[in-house]
Amino acid sequence: MKKFLYTLCLSVVMATGTSCEDFLDIQSKQQLTLDNYYTTYEECRAATAALYQAAWYEFSSRFYILLGDGRGNNLFSPYSSDESFARFTETSLTATLSNAWYSFYIVVTQADYILQNIDKALEHGVSEAQVNACKGEARFMRGLAYWYLGSIWGNVPIIEDPAATALDFQVPTNPFEDILQYAIMDLEYAAEWLPKNDATGRVTRYSALGLLSRLYITAACYARGNNFSSRWPASASEYYEKARLAAKEVVEEGTNYSLMSDYEELFRIQNNNNSESLFSLQVIAGSSTYGTGNRMQQWFCYSSDLVDGLTIYGGYTYVSGELIELMHNRGETSRRKGTFFYNGAVYDYLGTHTEEGRWVVSDMTYCNPKKQIVGSKSDTDGLALADNSGLMIPMLRLAEVYLLYAEAILGTSSSTTDPEALHYFNLVRERAGIDPIDEITAKDIREERRVEFGLEGQYWFDLLRWAYWDQQAALNYMNNEQHRSEYYYYMSGDAPTGFMWRDLLDGQPANEATPDRLTLPYPESELIYNPLLREDPVPFDFENALLL
Repeated sequence: MKKFLYTLCLSVVMATGTSCEDFLDIQSKQQLTLDNYYTTYEECRAATAALYQAAWYEFSSRFYILLGDGRGNNLFSPYSSDESFARFTETSLTATLSNAWYSFYIVVTQADYILQNIDKALEHGVSEAQVNACKGEARFMRGLAYWYLGSIWGNVPIIEDPAATALDFQVPTNPFEDILQYAIMDLEYAAEWLPKNDATGRVTRYSALGLLSRLYITAACYARGNNFSSRWPASASEYYEKARLAAKEVVEEGTNYSLMSDYEELFRIQNNNNSESLFSLQVIAGSSTYGTGNRMQQWFCYSSDLVDGLTIYGGYTYVSGELIELMHNRGETSRRKGTFFYNGAVYDYLGTHTEEGRWVVSDMTYCNPKKQIVGSKSDTDGLALADNSGLMIPMLRLAEVYLLYAEAILGTSSSTTDPEALHYFNLVRERAGIDPIDEITAKDIREERRVEFGLEGQYWFDLLRWAYWDQQAALNYMNNEQHRSEYYYYMSGDAPTGFMWRDLLDGQPANEATPDRLTLPYPESELIYNPLLREDPVPFDFENALLL
């Protein structure tokens, strides 16, 4: 970690890079220093542009799905170490943990450097509103990174001076409640200063409000379980109301955003930064430069024929029987076909390089992921490469804000028939071809989110929020109702027209879900260099914060 932080602090004093697309088209400059940078609005924007891309790479490449869908039990990897996520058997040596940890702190560090130095632009005539909008981008990214860090590891260090941390990297953790509040403050600032409209791919006020709604609901669930200390006295109802107001503004005033009519079309490279995207990581399609792309097709695609010979490693990663059974029983069509491959499915926009000119799924024992798969160069106008599919990585979609709005209205009630909640909840169902319902419960919301955002790294965090306010019920669900690591048949073999569970567990069953396993172990490398991670957390000093 010492070497990592030292290198990081030197390399991101100025966040610049090169690319070939839209706002990421930043010209490289030689011998940049703080004295000759931040002299124009364009240079300020160049600094924040780097936060949309490479900083998140080690998280988004693989861990994003392994954690959110693996731990949520949307994935089944019986022949791979990836199954440790579904089985709750991760250790401090699990390789992807350190990659994700580093990635989040790269985001934090880059954002911190921008926030420390961007006020220099005021001396060169850049307006306060423009500078604050750039700060809003940095705080949007930093707030999201801290939400992930706290949600995954619980107590983590808040780093505001990365240069000092590089010199003394043994720093105490701060409690999760402070991590969450820090992230909320970042997003509140972003919502205040980001513009309502911006260049394609840039975050806006509505992006920040949508994400704020997610964080407010996280806080509501935490308060509902009486987990906050007296330092944070707001009630669950107060947080739900904040979430409702934030989401309401997005759904009513964010007229530049709308649901796409065809669910499958959301995940095609031709529809990058579509009308539903409130925030997507901005990969550079057609680039082979490390850190600029989207590797999820490489990690999760099951057939090299499908991608016309591009390198793939996903032959042993499947969708869990649990998610498949749920979609099958609900009568899902577009979401099922857009989420996983199954025998008999036909994709006219994949396999265009083949003799048939399309991809017909057959001879499949288990169902492989589809959502992150965009196909070959022929299928993607020449842009897909072996290690970069070119697909922008969705982190916040309008459909989520619709469901967050319904959840905020539901609040602590057991159910709701509120017309606004039903309207937006049912818009998501109707787009998927599912009949509307006339009453909503917390279980309805969790289930709807699961099928809508399957293989988008979300479901584990839904279970975690449930555990914040009703831990025993959530643990009982994970231990007694979920089919972790179980084999199945779907549309093949013993179940040619439907779904069947097999009587066989793969090897050892999953560990029991316990309160301790609701967070992941710290990476071993971090524990070696920062033994304070093992100590009790220290409350963060908000009154003397440097970058709030």
